[in-house]
Amino acid sequence: MNASRREAGGHHRGPAGRGGFNIEAPRNPRGAIVRLFRYFSAEWRSLLVVAAAIVAGSVCKAVGPAWLGTAISDHIEREPDATRFAASMLAVTAIFAGAWIADAINGGFMNRAANRLVYRLRRHTFEHLQRLSMPFFDRIGVGDVISRVTNDIEMLYNALANGFAGMLGGLVSIVGILIAMLILDLRLSLVVLFYLPLLIGVTALIGRLVRKSYRENQRLVGRLSRKINESVTAAKLIKSFHAEDKTMREFERISESARVVGTRAEVIGFAMHPLMRLVNGLALASVVGAGSYLAIRQGEPYTVGLITAFVIYSRRFFEPLRHLSEFYNLIQRALAGAERIFEILDADPEIANAADPVFGLPEAGRVEFKQVSFGYAPGQNVVEDIDLQVQAGQVVALVGPTGAGKTTLVNLLSRFYETGSGRILIDGVDIRRLDIDSLRTRMGVVLQEPYFFADTIMANIKYGRPEASEAAAVEAAQAARADHFIRRLPDGYQTVLAERGRNLSEGERQLLAIARALLADPRILVLDEATSSVDSLTEAMIRDSVATVMRGRTSFIIAHRLSTIRHADLVAVMHNRRIVERGTHRELIAKDGFYARLYKMQFEQPQIYERNSV
Repeated sequence: MNASRREAGGHHRGPAGRGGFNIEAPRNPRGAIVRLFRYFSAEWRSLLVVAAAIVAGSVCKAVGPAWLGTAISDHIEREPDATRFAASMLAVTAIFAGAWIADAINGGFMNRAANRLVYRLRRHTFEHLQRLSMPFFDRIGVGDVISRVTNDIEMLYNALANGFAGMLGGLVSIVGILIAMLILDLRLSLVVLFYLPLLIGVTALIGRLVRKSYRENQRLVGRLSRKINESVTAAKLIKSFHAEDKTMREFERISESARVVGTRAEVIGFAMHPLMRLVNGLALASVVGAGSYLAIRQGEPYTVGLITAFVIYSRRFFEPLRHLSEFYNLIQRALAGAERIFEILDADPEIANAADPVFGLPEAGRVEFKQVSFGYAPGQNVVEDIDLQVQAGQVVALVGPTGAGKTTLVNLLSRFYETGSGRILIDGVDIRRLDIDSLRTRMGVVLQEPYFFADTIMANIKYGRPEASEAAAVEAAQAARADHFIRRLPDGYQTVLAERGRNLSEGERQLLAIARALLADPRILVLDEATSSVDSLTEAMIRDSVATVMRGRTSFIIAHRLSTIRHADLVAVMHNRRIVERGTHRELIAKDGFYARLYKMQFEQPQIYERNSV
């Protein structure tokens, strides 16, 4: 595993994150473009319409100035004829109207294709996140992944909807205008083209700088999102330690860095605007100057009409180039986001099914740990040489000081992580051969701080078994001793919970979590310090509820209060990464060993025990 921190506290669940998800993949914009085109291939019908509209619009934009120049030369300079000139102007108007209609069709279909592409990309990214393993989520920053799935994909949409078609249309327009200019006159065409190499070189340089700056900016935006998420999630902790100013200073530091990098990216990007205006003005002046000089020295074909056409062409030629520079910056920014999205899509699940997984198992629930060792980081084992046999229906309590590896054992049993060595068997089958979904449907977990969604109580109880009837959910709540407080709520089972269930007390959340586990009907139950943060009266109620849900199931209790595990069939005492004692509560007390010292410390010196226990 790549995580870097050992199990270190009562609330710890696996390795701690390292400040965000930061895969250092090769910067490969070409690869990102190729992959985006694969997504785009499904929209080939819309893209055909877009391509046809771009070509039609570019032809109109190339033909219009030439038609206008010819009309001026033929019907004003050479043989003045108001009627024919008016007819030519109507034709020119129709040509420019056609260009506008083509642009509208292009924009509409391009927006449709971009929306569909972004929908598929966001769906695939979210779907892939659901398949990734716990080690990935231990490494990743919540704000970073939210930034990728929202901001980066939104940025990609803007680039596709506004930049891709504009860039493609600009290129086609430039080619069409170049052909029209070369047909009309080579000399004046070369005057316009004189500035092209300079623009291409500067645009490429600025594009590289912009993409680098925007990537750094997006990384910092991810850190900002993570900091905001942390400040909201840990609001009570922050206020408890009067850390508002400290939190604000950290936010301001990251925000200032994002501002500096974002400003740098925008300044570099906007540097193209004055440069393009300068080049456009120079080209326009050069065309007028060269055209006037040739008209004076040579006359035909350098007429006012031809010069007018080239004045329009020079503006039309550099206008797409100006837009291309803007679109190029937009696309560079989107490519930086696309690379970050593809980094998620390229992350492989570290826990996967075997080639021929076992789907069906006996429903007994016998569990065996055989010489199991594991560490979140190489060479830093959290548990070592664990041997433990649990018969079907037994209640096993895991006790020991902080960092002993109790939570790690049940994480390995759930196959959130892969054992470093040794085997874990359920009903005689190695869990690595079990279908992951089949394994986890056999297990139910009640955490010390259970998570609830911002949905109704009924939906939360049925979360692990959505097909269950409401009557079955109510029956589970009654068995878990949760029905009485639910019915006192204004909307009963249809009461909508706040995020994480914060509009319930800690004891009520525990009872609700037990009801959820009971409805899911698991064969193996894990109770992770379910009574460590409640008062004695609530503890007694939860203990009765727990006794109900454990009946007939193989159960693992990670115990904080040793008084809660007196009736366990087996107590496994963990210390220094190993099981150092095992037996019933009475046997271990009579043995007067490590467990007995822990027990006496809790009741005779509770303040010391609280500092050293889980």
